[in-house]
Amino acid sequence: MKIILPDNVKYIIRKLEQAGHEAYAVGGCVRDSILGREPEDWDVTTSAHPEEVKAIFRKTVDTGIQHGTVTVLLRQEEEGEEPVLRGYEVTTYRVDGDYRDGRHPESVSFTPSLREDLARRDFTINAMAYNDRDGLVDCFHGMEDLRAGLVRCVGDPEARFSEDALRILRAVRFAAQLGFGIHGDTEAAIRSHVKNLELISRERIQTELSKLLCSPNPGQAEKLFELGMDPYLGEGFSEVHPEYLREAWETGREAEPGFSFGQLPLSRKYLRYGALLCGTRKETAGKLLHSLKLDNDTIKKAELLSAYLLWYIPTDRYALKKVMQQMTPELMGELLWMKLAFSGTSVYGLSCFGEDPKALRELFEDILRREDPVYLSDLIIKGGDLVRAGIKPGPHIGEILNAMLEDVLRTPVHNSILYLLSQYLK
Repeated sequence: MKIILPDNVKYIIRKLEQAGHEAYAVGGCVRDSILGREPEDWDVTTSAHPEEVKAIFRKTVDTGIQHGTVTVLLRQEEEGEEPVLRGYEVTTYRVDGDYRDGRHPESVSFTPSLREDLARRDFTINAMAYNDRDGLVDCFHGMEDLRAGLVRCVGDPEARFSEDALRILRAVRFAAQLGFGIHGDTEAAIRSHVKNLELISRERIQTELSKLLCSPNPGQAEKLFELGMDPYLGEGFSEVHPEYLREAWETGREAEPGFSFGQLPLSRKYLRYGALLCGTRKETAGKLLHSLKLDNDTIKKAELLSAYLLWYIPTDRYALKKVMQQMTPELMGELLWMKLAFSGTSVYGLSCFGEDPKALRELFEDILRREDPVYLSDLIIKGGDLVRAGIKPGPHIGEILNAMLEDVLRTPVHNSILYLLSQYLK
């Protein structure tokens, strides 16, 4: 097995070896390289102690010194760009002490054994190491599980989940990201330890849930319910209908050439949360999103999407513009895109009888193309114009502008200074 290591990673390993230490790339970067995926980060594990690592490299940061982690800063040149400093975590081989809080070891002790270091890791596919001299070090059959498409705990799964309850959620997240299944023994241990998720902060749960939803297989969210995690993932999470998301994702029909729900951008969390909360009461959706400590922008957009996904919108120009007023044109376009995907599901047929999402999409594009006024900012007349025309400042300025907007929503050609002043300043 040959893995192409980045130059900086090879440099770190070589410098450590020249100083008489062992060093390997380890964990997710090895896994992703074997799978042909681009690793997000490259981590190095070494027999060198933190102070020895710091003595070898000029620029380091003590990012987790109590756990043996030092970040080595090296210049990295990007094609066509100025060199930048990039950090690489270098961690000493270690053995973890007791996990009394269900999340963090109370102590760690360094070990000269790579095998002992790999044995403390969560899943076999994340417990492989590599360097150019020794090749792949796979003590726990990670390659076998990669070939089989399985997420399996290293060693005793009961022990792994007792140590760190977040691994329960990470198992489903990795399965979603990689398109894998979960090994039977690992799944059984999840069921018996699922209550330990109460020990995990909402922020950490949200991070894992967001990665799951933004994976290529967000329908795996249904697994959270199958394994009994839903009561512990946020206020109201048990009221979510993940089967709607899974059905839209897996069976979403080609509603128009080149369209599928899988094309929704992976990076936009609000799209994925909006889809997950399809069919959930607005109050529940809001409570859940807030309990997960999501940012306000994601919460607002996801709430709107989930509320309007199954909201009947007639194919009527005025009605569509009234809905558009609730969101930005970009979000409206994404909503109509998602309606196309959900139009192939059973829940959509029950809730939106008679709606034609393809016709709505065409009507929306025509509104944009013709530049129909939709928002107050589209009115040709502004508040200052009314003041200059003799209207005293006050709340009635807004009332007049809203009346004008309602007029031009129905009849776009009325958006002229002459018409509006003549009709509303009598």
